Amino acid sequence: MIMNEIFIDSNIILYLMDANDHKRSIAQNLLLQKPLINAQILTEVANVCKRRFKYDKDQVVQLWIDLLTDCIFVETTKSTFFNSIELVKKYNFQIFDSLIVSSALNSNCTILYSEDMQHGMKVDNRLSIINPFI
Repeated sequence: MIMNEIFIDSNIILYLMDANDHKRSIAQNLLLQKPLINAQILTEVANVCKRRFKYDKDQVVQLWIDLLTDCIFVETTKSTFFNSIELVKKYNFQIFDSLIVSSALNSNCTILYSEDMQHGMKVDNRLSIINPFI
């Protein structure tokens, strides 16, 4: 049973590379809480790091190793996908965001930290979406 109740979006992780000291510090503090992540998060982080930051494969692999060590990884299952489909219909989430929200709900998280989703939104009366940079 997973005991942590915090899930983080890829944008939080990407602020670890940001020049803005304030946002980088917030991201670092959130990672110290050993948040939950899933494959969608790792994929999004890798994509941005390769495109924007010009990471090579070895750098992406090392980042994945660090994240898999510093965070709790939850699997994306068939149930996760079916739940995400329902979330798209119910809340009009973007498809990839719905996978993140579904994983957070399936893991019994109460907080999803994200800069890209609606701050303060409560999903299924169980999960609060919080922008930690506001």
